[in-house]
Amino acid sequence: MKGLKRLFNKINMNDFKRYSFFSILLIVTLILIGSIKFTQARYENTTEIEVTPTLAFFIVDVGTQSGQIKLDSMIPRNEPYLFTFNVSNFNSTRRANVDLTYSIEIITTTNLPLNFRIFKGDNMTSNTIDSDTITTDTNGVYYRHLVINAVSTMNYNANCTDVYTLWVEFPKSSEDYPESYQGIIDLVDIKINSEQVI
Repeated sequence: MKGLKRLFNKINMNDFKRYSFFSILLIVTLILIGSIKFTQARYENTTEIEVTPTLAFFIVDVGTQSGQIKLDSMIPRNEPYLFTFNVSNFNSTRRANVDLTYSIEIITTTNLPLNFRIFKGDNMTSNTIDSDTITTDTNGVYYRHLVINAVSTMNYNANCTDVYTLWVEFPKSSEDYPESYQGIIDLVDIKINSEQVI
């Protein structure tokens, strides 16, 4: 006990306060740096887990419907990004009163080096895209057109829904050039053209 008292008596209180202040400051700084790294790691993990938006098209009449998917926060990776969309011949109030056929056209911007496939139903091996072309508008902007020529038919006497998966690949090889894709967004317009069966 006496030795402990002598030790405390030798300690200069001003030095003790100064060292205590710097120690506490160092600990708080380390905690802040650790929490920032944790937050950043959590953000990086969430950018890799892509929430799949689902579009629904209800073709109860003849005509054209369109919807858009915004491809943002995409990073090059081995796994494709999957987006689903449905085409139905009914909505919450009524069903088509004639047999309808429909075709699909997908128009995308070409800001990112993406590869596309479209699958119908559970068949994730048969790509249904019939043509894949690039056009330019009057402003010199490039667009990619993906068309499914093989139309589907929906009979008026039953509720029908077809499910499609848009498969988007951002090749991992692009990760060597992050300056060419960071902050860039691609847009995907999906058009459903429905006609009456004659």
